[in-house]
Amino acid sequence: MIHLFVGTDDYLKTEGAKRVIDGLVPPGDRDFGLEVIDGACDRADEALDALARTEEAVRTPSFLGGNKVAWLREANFLPGAKGRVAEAQAVKDACAGFVERLQKEPLPEGHHLIVTTAVCPKTTKFHKLAEKAGTVVECGAALRYWDVAKAAQERLAAVLPASGLRMAPAVRDAFAKRVGADTRTIVSELAKLRDYLGKDGAEVALRDVEAVTSSSVGTEPFAISEALLARSPIQAVRAVEQLRADKNAAFAAAAMILNTLNDLCAIRDALDRGWLAGNRWEMPAENLPARLARLNGWALGKQVEAAKRYTLNELRAGRHYAVEMRFKLVDATSQDTWAIIEPVLMRVLMRRARR
Repeated sequence: MIHLFVGTDDYLKTEGAKRVIDGLVPPGDRDFGLEVIDGACDRADEALDALARTEEAVRTPSFLGGNKVAWLREANFLPGAKGRVAEAQAVKDACAGFVERLQKEPLPEGHHLIVTTAVCPKTTKFHKLAEKAGTVVECGAALRYWDVAKAAQERLAAVLPASGLRMAPAVRDAFAKRVGADTRTIVSELAKLRDYLGKDGAEVALRDVEAVTSSSVGTEPFAISEALLARSPIQAVRAVEQLRADKNAAFAAAAMILNTLNDLCAIRDALDRGWLAGNRWEMPAENLPARLARLNGWALGKQVEAAKRYTLNELRAGRHYAVEMRFKLVDATSQDTWAIIEPVLMRVLMRRARR
């Protein structure tokens, strides 16, 4: 049977592989019933050797006659992977032959192949074989900037019960924002909190998160959006300085600037028209533009407070500057993209002197 664990979350992959091993090979039999092959290879000859050892291990009966498990750990050369090793023709041919033999000669009864890897597209023969002759478990897709917060909350919710700790929603939110979406890091930081509080069932407070946990989240493009909401030039400058080294982040930041200004412009207009009372709509949702109807509760309140920091004319002008900025970014070739973004941010954020 083939067990494929694929994705970017190393903790989930490793824990999944360990669960399979625990169910198949007792700890006392692992010297003869389990073989672990390192699949993180820097050279083509290492990948060829790892494949040969894996095939030998999965075809050779256990010395004690029980289940036999071969674990190809963190293979970086399977079909669909990128890089010098995976793209070497000898490695491609060896992988193709390995998969073909698995298709023609299924594994003997009681023999299991575990593969953990970051990349194995669904269109590849190995992925299809694993689906047909075993199990495939997705362990975290590559996260886009705007997916990190949601993934962090979901992964925290999955491991929190086992930590022996309790967290109110606001504390969970603060923990997720501080620690990020890597499950191994989440588990480690929860263990630190458990040791700090000293008892099962302890309620974690915001001050505990700030005092004990380490910040694992670098500045992301959404920090630019936060600076706009707070109307803080200082926050914007800090965010740009930390993001400047990442050229790819510039286009994501530009999109967030325009989206944020569009939202604020709509909210400010609604405030001026009397459509809002506090954080509550004063008209039926079906009569609202779709952009506004989707906002409610805490999210709406945050946007309302932000919109009050601007006039409608300021926001409309800012939106115009942001559109021009995106055209300049597309046309820019050698110019520093952040040198285009930063002046626009300052132009939007700085307050106009009143006569």
